[in-house]
Amino acid sequence: MRICTSIKSFKDPVHGYVDICGRLARVVDSWIMQRLRFIRQTAFAYMVYHGMEHSRFNHSLGSAHLAGEVINFIAANTRLYFRSAGGGEFANTLLNSAEVFQLAALVHDIGHLPYSHSSEVGITEARLIYKIKGFERLPLRHEAYTYALLRVVGDIASEAGVEPVFTHSVTNDLRLILQGSGAQAFALDYGSECAANVLHQLIAGGLDVDRMDYLIRDSIYAGVRYGIFDVDRLVRVMLASPLLLERGGRVAEVSKKACQVMVLDKGVSIIEAFLLARFYMFSEVYLHRVVEAYNSIYARLFSILARDGLISVENNSGEMDIPTPKSIEEEKDWALETWKTLDDTAMNWLIRGVYNSRYKASSEARQLATMLIERKHPRIYHVVEDKKLWGLYTGYLYEGYAPSWAKPLLDELLELQDQYPLLMVRPLRVDVISLSRLGVYNRSANTIATLENVKEGGGPELRRLQTLAELSLYRIVVFSQPSLESVAKKAISILDDLRREALREQRK
Repeated sequence: MRICTSIKSFKDPVHGYVDICGRLARVVDSWIMQRLRFIRQTAFAYMVYHGMEHSRFNHSLGSAHLAGEVINFIAANTRLYFRSAGGGEFANTLLNSAEVFQLAALVHDIGHLPYSHSSEVGITEARLIYKIKGFERLPLRHEAYTYALLRVVGDIASEAGVEPVFTHSVTNDLRLILQGSGAQAFALDYGSECAANVLHQLIAGGLDVDRMDYLIRDSIYAGVRYGIFDVDRLVRVMLASPLLLERGGRVAEVSKKACQVMVLDKGVSIIEAFLLARFYMFSEVYLHRVVEAYNSIYARLFSILARDGLISVENNSGEMDIPTPKSIEEEKDWALETWKTLDDTAMNWLIRGVYNSRYKASSEARQLATMLIERKHPRIYHVVEDKKLWGLYTGYLYEGYAPSWAKPLLDELLELQDQYPLLMVRPLRVDVISLSRLGVYNRSANTIATLENVKEGGGPELRRLQTLAELSLYRIVVFSQPSLESVAKKAISILDDLRREALREQRK
């Protein structure tokens, strides 16, 4: 069994100590992780909650620590409650993967651009509002960069002595865990495939080590209690359903509920606490009106700087150059060297250069930079709550798709922002429905109920949990300055027209 031969401990304000397998220290010390020290975990939330200066590096260590914790308890519970379904063998497979799972949790955020998700919004606006050449080659989600960097991570980890578990290489093990079904890698056998699927859920399945850490960590640094829940209790009630095996070890039947993360029935209350913590952290902190105002200013500034030629894609024509995931995956020296210093510090230097006229930029860019540097957030703020409308706008922003009846109005909304860069129309969402497939194991009846179908052994507690798992807010927010109040009202009018047209189409 591949076990940690040593433990490396880091003092941590959230978990007390962060413990990771000793061989992973080489990865922690590598440039690929050290870069994350210079990327804030929560972008511009520190403009409102001044304590939120913590980095992606802090969070990544915390996630790796929880990965080590959760794998031990899941293996123990799986062995206990699925003895006759190959639970013992499956538990061994999970324990065997502890080191590579910690590694996956450690590097799950290495693909973030400066100021985290806010730069992704900036790329979206550069592509759609300003149609800047070259930006269509950049991804809209940071995971594309993470996947592109996995070969570099795999090489560092292999040199440190980390061995693959599910495939023939550490890199492909990471692909299976982080990308899930989208990975271009194949497991050695059914048991490995099943275990890799479980670990993928524990990284990005809704009830995962990523969310467990950032909810508590962000809550502590913000000075609020919305995100505090009993994480020690949570990891102790988790288990996973293995493949159903015959005596000879041959796969007899793969149930729809196989290879799924689930919780014991006695743990329903802590899942409720987790769901509420996630909902309130989003609604009260991450999507706070002023926090999102500054995130919106930055995203718009990013796109304007791209329009002005100060940010470029792989042509070194601007003050800041961004490599594509393809160039990074091909390990081109200039792409990796560029990525090493592509962080908040570099972006802040560029923004301050625009602010003090060190760089030649448009008046809109200087206005936006001034709003960030001097903390002058937009004073006009309108909110439209509508799930259908949110879906129309985000579908057009991120996928380039809109029904024929909606496209003219959406184009008008984008053209309005092109004409008035200080008008920002942002789609925001609080959605925890990703837990709808969570299984709950009933110990007395030896049955599994899912939130998708609470009739399968579900009582009132499970129905309540299903309700909580559907908590959501879908809003479109319009930010602008007092001088543009009439323009903001026009944007609201367009959104109202979209909503009326959507209702008309629905009636048809």
